[in-house]
Amino acid sequence: MEKKIGWFLLSGLIIGPIMGTGIILLPPLVYQVAGVWALPAWVVMVCVSFFFAFIFSSLTILSPGDAGVANAIEKAFGKQVKLLASFYLIGAGLFGPVAVLMIAEKYSNPFPIVEPAMFALGIMPVCLFMLLRQVTSFGRIALVLSTVSAAILFIGGSVSLLFYRKLEVTAQPFDMPTFGYTLLLLFWIIVGWEVMGSFSGEVKDPKRNFLKAALFSAVVIAVVDIVVASAVQYVDVNLLGGGVVDVSTILIPVFGGASRAVFGVLALALCINTYLAFVGGISRLAASLAESGQVAKFFGGRSRNNTPARAILFIMLVHIVLLVLLLQGVLDIEVLVAIADGFFIANAIIGILAGMVLFKSRWLKVSTLVLALFFAGILLFSAKPVLAVIMLMAIYVLSCGKIERKLLSR
Repeated sequence: MEKKIGWFLLSGLIIGPIMGTGIILLPPLVYQVAGVWALPAWVVMVCVSFFFAFIFSSLTILSPGDAGVANAIEKAFGKQVKLLASFYLIGAGLFGPVAVLMIAEKYSNPFPIVEPAMFALGIMPVCLFMLLRQVTSFGRIALVLSTVSAAILFIGGSVSLLFYRKLEVTAQPFDMPTFGYTLLLLFWIIVGWEVMGSFSGEVKDPKRNFLKAALFSAVVIAVVDIVVASAVQYVDVNLLGGGVVDVSTILIPVFGGASRAVFGVLALALCINTYLAFVGGISRLAASLAESGQVAKFFGGRSRNNTPARAILFIMLVHIVLLVLLLQGVLDIEVLVAIADGFFIANAIIGILAGMVLFKSRWLKVSTLVLALFFAGILLFSAKPVLAVIMLMAIYVLSCGKIERKLLSR
């Protein structure tokens, strides 16, 4: 018998993945780029993230199920646009999680002689075991990883701010191009809300529990993001033994000489949590499309506990191939991130525009349009080959829909 999860377990599936690699990589990087204007940039993007979470949670609630937000997109624009948005999200899920595994290796590999891609390959059997478990077991694992990670980061950041902060802050003039680039970097902190809707089919009373989980998760993520970003920006590294400030530095007041090891475990937990949520969500979307006849029926195969086993295995097989290509030097992590980002943003734009069509409030319609234009501007910074693939996919999928309609009308 399939068991469903409540809002608290669902929060575990949301918090860790959305904090994910962003909270590991971005605080020192953004501070290096923007200086004293880093924290204002974090505040801006955290505010955007609340609105982004609201849009995608509301769309999920309109049509809960394994397809997630794609169901709402179908209501707004029809089956072909739903299929296009789903392909974008699946495309992101084929490339992005591999980059997540490589980031886990960067901070967590205790064996320097082991190749990064080989370390990432070693993590995959653990992920596969967890993904094939019933959603309640999967949710409990994610909840533990999310809770421990958020607590460690919040406590370390708070202690650093209270007792090891700089007494003086250097003034710095505002530079709009730099600030805009900083916001582009911080886009990564809101990636993930598009995927979470795919778990709504396995949530008790999704119309009530999904929104509750989304609100709770958004608040926790915002608090941890701001505390960690503030600590990295304002900690006096000289009081902690000198060196370069990163997220592990703000753990020193709590964990001392073990802070690097603790951070390595923390990074591994967050990256595994992100991998589980993204592959779990994308595989459920693929299975839903197969069951509705929009992709090959093969991907609709499920295990006894209702996990989309065939889709999970296919996605992980693609990840293994990409890791082998990384091992051979054919690909690099920057290429994977660029491709995943392009697909994520393209999917997000379609979802936001669906909100503009479906929401009844005028201010929501205007706000979603502004947000869609904002993300369209970000998408233009993607690599030209990625933009070309996104456009060709749109032309192909939408034109196939037109041909199908013509044939049916005869």
